[in-house]
Amino acid sequence: MKATRAIALASVTVIALAACGSDSDSEAPTDTTAVADTDATDTGSATTDGESATTDGEAATTDGEAVCPSELVIQTDWFPELEHGGTYQLIGPDGVADKDTVSYSGPVQEQYAVGGLETITIRTVNFDKSNASVLADGDADMAYLTTSDIIKDSAAIPLVAIAKTLDQDPQMVQWDPAQYDITEPADIAATGAQVLHFPGTSYIDYMIAEGFITADQSNPSYDGSDGAWVADGGNFFQQGFATNEIYKYENDVAWKDGGPADVSFFTVGDLGFENYPAAITMLQSRADELDSCLTELVPMMQQAWIDFLDDPKPITDAMISINETHDGFWSLSEGLNEAGLALVESDGYAVNSDDGTYCSFDPDRMQTLYDILQPIYAEQGTEVADSVEGVYTNKYCEGAPGR
Repeated sequence: MKATRAIALASVTVIALAACGSDSDSEAPTDTTAVADTDATDTGSATTDGESATTDGEAATTDGEAVCPSELVIQTDWFPELEHGGTYQLIGPDGVADKDTVSYSGPVQEQYAVGGLETITIRTVNFDKSNASVLADGDADMAYLTTSDIIKDSAAIPLVAIAKTLDQDPQMVQWDPAQYDITEPADIAATGAQVLHFPGTSYIDYMIAEGFITADQSNPSYDGSDGAWVADGGNFFQQGFATNEIYKYENDVAWKDGGPADVSFFTVGDLGFENYPAAITMLQSRADELDSCLTELVPMMQQAWIDFLDDPKPITDAMISINETHDGFWSLSEGLNEAGLALVESDGYAVNSDDGTYCSFDPDRMQTLYDILQPIYAEQGTEVADSVEGVYTNKYCEGAPGR
């Protein structure tokens, strides 16, 4: 079991993930802003070889069969960050960031185009409703959800994960090693210290069930910012992303004796929780409706992930600017992106699936996750689906590429 892995600036190589927080509100209005000097603002009237697109969301006419709608909306689970890179790659660095809608949109890059699809809009985290509710309400076509959350909602909302983004989950619990001597997960419970996290976090339910923390330690007041950690000198445990917060607290955030300091952590994988983070998820009925589209689109979406991972800097640099346009508390830097991407590669967060594609979900791993969660939620009185088989599919990963 790994207890500490400090991401030191000196060890950074070049090769993303981030954390979760809130506060996308701001006072000063900002017009829609192009991230780069490009004519990418006319995203609703793209044409292909002289044939015009429709404007009502129906499939556009292209050289091939128009199997996709002209526009798709994808809801992510946070502000732009390295963990989202493959989705932003579909548009590339020349899309349009909009502060009012906290979104990024533009034409699909030519190499990822499939029949009829012309424009993608990527929306950031929605603080008013869960991503499962976003899909259920028809506010987006696709959304990022962890497979554990899909299982948790599986009896209430018919969702299906159609492709992975990362293979391993960088979500973690961090602590100050100078204050807490932690060598195994159960040591956290022995401290009696609070564990700050977002409400409804599945791996916190798992940690309580395993005795890694007590119910009294669970503190669902985390807002994604560093405010509480700085104010209290890191005298508690806090959720986050190994690919983001660790670098920030060790290099940027002055939280201990007037400066940054080392932080230790367990990822959820270290805890024995083999979750798929930010899986591309759809309402089952919408996936059925777009079945022919997804057969063509999903392999292209996964190719975009591979292309991003092979050459991430154009997108990660664009994300710095996108966050500046969004003008919330969330920000990125080149150093943070490089450190996060180095960890993605060194710790195998972005590896192929067992079938050789960068796409599919491992059935045994999904069954194990279901077997962990089902009794936990049964005890809480939360009904889940009778089987894990319906909460994900690998059908659209057939023919998808590998790294």
